[in-house]
Amino acid sequence: MRSATPSPSRPLLEVGWLHGLLGWLYVAAVAAVRPDTMSLPITAVVPLRRDTFGACCFVVSALAALVLQARGQAHRPGRLTPGTTAAVLRTIVCYALLVWVYVCVNSLTHPGTIGRRLTHFSPTPAEGTTAVLCFAVSAVALLLLRLLRARQAPPEPAHG
Repeated sequence: MRSATPSPSRPLLEVGWLHGLLGWLYVAAVAAVRPDTMSLPITAVVPLRRDTFGACCFVVSALAALVLQARGQAHRPGRLTPGTTAAVLRTIVCYALLVWVYVCVNSLTHPGTIGRRLTHFSPTPAEGTTAVLCFAVSAVALLLLRLLRARQAPPEPAHG
């Protein structure tokens, strides 16, 4: 009997999730203490802006986290299943809170930037607006996740 070769996609996704998160956390830490260096290249070898690197790492990590959580869930073409919906909601809760914490730390370490745009990719939203939106989106996603879980739970036996 021949055993199936494991797919290399899971280890690849795990590395993308972890190293994407670590890369973003590095950039977030630098932004908190040296915000004036964000437009500088991350290294002379790779002429990529530090903030661009952080944004790319964040996206890679969030997408990898979503795919890792959604894997193994039953899929119906054209429809989200409860397991896939829960994976999406968990990812939103986690990564929206990460952005909220990042902006909160920035508002403490250099409060003058709270009214400035969050990223060089777009003139809006501002850091403060982003913090409020991420906090609200995370709360709504968590509420939906809890309601989804409550709906899936077996009914409690009646006492009497």
